Amino acid sequence: MVLTESNIEGILNVLYEYNPWWKSRPFTVPPYRTGLYEYLIQEQDSPEIEIVYGPRQVGKTVLMKQIIQFLLDTARVPPHNTMYISMDHTSISALSEEPIKDVLDTFFKYVLPPDSEKAYVFLDEVQVVSNWSNYLKQYYDLGTKVKFYVSGSSVSEIEKGSSESLIGRSRLRCMLQWSFADHLQYCLKEEKDLNLPNPSAVRDALSGNDPGMLYAAFLKYRDDLLRIVPNINHYLTGYIISGGYPGLFGVNMDNARDILMDRFMLTLHKDIMRTFAVRNIKGLENTVIRCAMQSCQVTDYHSFAKAVGTKYDTLMVYLGYLSDVFMISESHFYSKSDSTFSKGKKLYMRDHSTRNVLVGLLNMRLFEFGEELGKTVETIVQDHASRLAGAYTGRPKSYYWKGKKEVDIIIEPSIIPIPLEVKYRQDPGDIAGVREFMKKFDSPFGIVVTKDTLKLADDVLFIPLALFLLVC
Repeated sequence: MVLTESNIEGILNVLYEYNPWWKSRPFTVPPYRTGLYEYLIQEQDSPEIEIVYGPRQVGKTVLMKQIIQFLLDTARVPPHNTMYISMDHTSISALSEEPIKDVLDTFFKYVLPPDSEKAYVFLDEVQVVSNWSNYLKQYYDLGTKVKFYVSGSSVSEIEKGSSESLIGRSRLRCMLQWSFADHLQYCLKEEKDLNLPNPSAVRDALSGNDPGMLYAAFLKYRDDLLRIVPNINHYLTGYIISGGYPGLFGVNMDNARDILMDRFMLTLHKDIMRTFAVRNIKGLENTVIRCAMQSCQVTDYHSFAKAVGTKYDTLMVYLGYLSDVFMISESHFYSKSDSTFSKGKKLYMRDHSTRNVLVGLLNMRLFEFGEELGKTVETIVQDHASRLAGAYTGRPKSYYWKGKKEVDIIIEPSIIPIPLEVKYRQDPGDIAGVREFMKKFDSPFGIVVTKDTLKLADDVLFIPLALFLLVC
């Protein structure tokens, strides 16, 4: 379909709205930079398409605009050689039947200066466009001197495009809500311009077989950390309640609750309903609330379906959708033989602050309810442990195990599995499950995440929550 002059003018109006630097208007971005920013800056001259995907409001748009600021201010790229647009802008679908093609054609013809050596194109929320990857493949294969950065909020839509049309042409980077290390580092930079100590020695020891060496590495890291931030529990308390969304910094709890609920409803109504055309939105909402209540529990999905008043097959479809938009995750039973089909799955909310708001405990009252606090802390630890496993294997994944006793989390930093139990209280209590697992699978050590105990006892390391989270 050939664009009319009116449609071209409409697209240009949208582009000028998104790109104030074309008219020398100032724009500001947060000064704090994540590690992903540094990586993408280093790859600015490579031809591969950079794909960043993750849940809403984790900073994907901010990341893109920080890169744009670097290109303009440091790399001295001419302003009209850099273009940003969010593909979910309501006007774009009304103006064009092929949004990516028409936006790019309009940019190249009417904005990009003639004889330009290179252009940098940023396409936000790209998954809303059908066959988005095919359009980018065409430009890539033509050898067009364009560096593409794209983002999306749907695992299936992004991974499908990158694995089919863009295989060998793109790089995937998952961007999740901030870890506790991100959260604390941001606070320290804002308040005191300090940097956290490097946890690499602890990570190296975690992949080894020597519990004594690991304990020594944790001791040194703790001492280095306390010299920088002696009041770490103050920051940990805030993180346990409201989590790692950058937009919540400096926001009171009432406003944080509103922001999280808005994000929750946008994810359901905009991402899931638009992508998957769900009709029973109330059934989907009830499913998520039940997931928040069930988080950290081995779940019988047939009973779950009855509890939310839906069919089993419908529930399984809903859970797939929720996993796709980073709202829930599942932990499988650990087995060397992979014969786990008869075992239940452990269900988790991926973001603990969303869990807190859905159960009505996004406040200090959370610490008055031991069971709910335990669920929140295990949700945090499972998320961080999965990321830690991904740092070693490239697969951010964890498991659970049950013999005579259950073990909360199993990770594999090497070929030998490590059991991890969460005991966020003064007395860690029964850890028989950890010892049972260690004996069965020849694990060199086990880990118990505690409230504030740091010790090594019979090859089991007891590690305070804050310390464990910071090395993940």
